[in-house]
Formats: sequence, structure tokens, C-alpha cells
Amino acid sequence: MIIVWGTTHAGKVDEVPGGMFHVVTRFGHLYYLPLIPMASFVVLEKTPGGFHGTQIPLSLKSIGVAWLRVFCVFAMIVCGVILLVAAIDEKAGRWDWIGPSIIAAVLLAALVMTYRLGIFARASYERAKLLATYARINDIGALALEVAYGRLSPAEAEAELARRRQADPSAVERVATPVA
Repeated sequence: MIIVWGTTHAGKVDEVPGGMFHVVTRFGHLYYLPLIPMASFVVLEKTPGGFHGTQIPLSLKSIGVAWLRVFCVFAMIVCGVILLVAAIDEKAGRWDWIGPSIIAAVLLAALVMTYRLGIFARASYERAKLLATYARINDIGALALEVAYGRLSPAEAEAELARRRQADPSAVERVATPVA
């Protein structure tokens, strides 16, 4: 018997507009089902071997979303098996089809909403600012964040960057070293 276990990243949440960064959680998995949350990260950039990012305190939102997604998929599979049994059973009535079909449709809608609904997928401005401090985003990134949330126009951000460069040229160029 083969047992598949290890670690995986799941629960992608708190995306910042423009793809600046998002949050994921590293889980201990069994058969690719994220079970045990180990650490959460702000992902700054995806790489072929993983990502560049910074570890943050465990994100309950990321953990909850990962588990909700797994539950939805697992429950839809169970509904599919029930529907398959109802299709094979000659005595199956209409309600043997309707109940599992409705439940599967609701689960599918819930699964899609975890990816599309802003409360799950998108970071609020305040949360994005907090994540930016965890990731030690530089001045250029901070101004890009302001533009992404409509707090500054691109022209205002350029003017502010020019002002900061004039005041302290070295401060604008400092960038945090990401942790893999």
C-alpha cells in the first residue's frame, strides 16, 4: 500500500490587486489533503521551485479556506457516488436524484465562491498594509500598493517617489531579502 504524505501549500487568500502578493499556508498533507497547518507565508513571487516570500503568523483565513475547499470537493465526490448508486438502482425515485444534485450544486457554488468572492480572495486595504510590513516591502512597493487600492493615482505615486528620492536616495532603493 502506498501512502502519499508530505507538505503542500494551500489556502491562497488575501490577493492584492495587480498580483503584488498573496497569502498561502504550508500544510502537512495525507494524499494531498491539507490537514495540519504548519506556517503561513506572504508570497511575493512564484518560482519554478516554489516561491519567494516571508513567513507570517498562521493565517486562520487561509487555513479555513483550504479546509473549506477540501470539504467541498470531498462532499461533491460523495454526492457523485450517491448519484451513481441512484443511477444504477432501478428502484431509485426522483428524490434519490434531486437531493444529492442540489447539495452538489450548492457545494460547487461554495467552492467557486472561495476563489471569486472578495471576502476570501482579496485582501482589504488594511490587511494588505499589514502584509506589506511583514514582507518588508520597499517604498516603490508601498506606493504601488497605494495605487492598487486607488489611494493614489499613478501620477501622484510618481511625484511622491520623486520627492522621496530627492529627500533620501538610498531609502527608496532598499529592498527586503525574501525568505523562500
